[in-house]
Amino acid sequence: MLPSRSSRVLVAVVTLALGAIACGSTGPKATRISYLRSFALFALSGAPANTNTAISFLGGSTVANSAFAFDVAVDIDAAGVARLYPVRLLGSNLAPVALQNSLKRVGLQVVGGSFEALTEAPRTGYDTLSAQVLTPGTVIAAEISEATTTTCLYELGGTTMYAKLVVDSIKTSERRIFGRTVVDPNCGFRQLVPDSIPAR
Repeated sequence: MLPSRSSRVLVAVVTLALGAIACGSTGPKATRISYLRSFALFALSGAPANTNTAISFLGGSTVANSAFAFDVAVDIDAAGVARLYPVRLLGSNLAPVALQNSLKRVGLQVVGGSFEALTEAPRTGYDTLSAQVLTPGTVIAAEISEATTTTCLYELGGTTMYAKLVVDSIKTSERRIFGRTVVDPNCGFRQLVPDSIPAR
């Protein structure tokens, strides 16, 4: 007995739906706009009390303190060299042992070219164990992950966010570092174009 027309239509619809899923057209969609921020930070060592010495890529400039609620912090050493420190690098020496495993995993890598030219974060190559030297014009890509975050809890794109940072100037005599960041707040998406919703 031949299948009825309605049965053939149903099979065709199911086949198309499965094909769409296989091709990823029903994958997660970004809903939040990537945004640009400026920062003006003091070097961590010797900074005046309660001044901004760190960056939370989602929240902006902040104070690096014992709560470790930041992603990266800056410092300038006695030789005048500025460095960017991921939170776990600082926390491994300063945070209580019980807190260390809950700190964000922030990977950093220096990227060649201009800040504007970096429109998509690299997939690999992030260093979570080292500080990065900062000079004017230095562009750094950041990969931010935290096992206990609620930011990505209800998203299907993954548990990692991406950002970029550039140093515009360093005033060694004032122990201050100035620059800009762009963060893609959509978990699992890597495009870093300000004022746009990422497509991938």
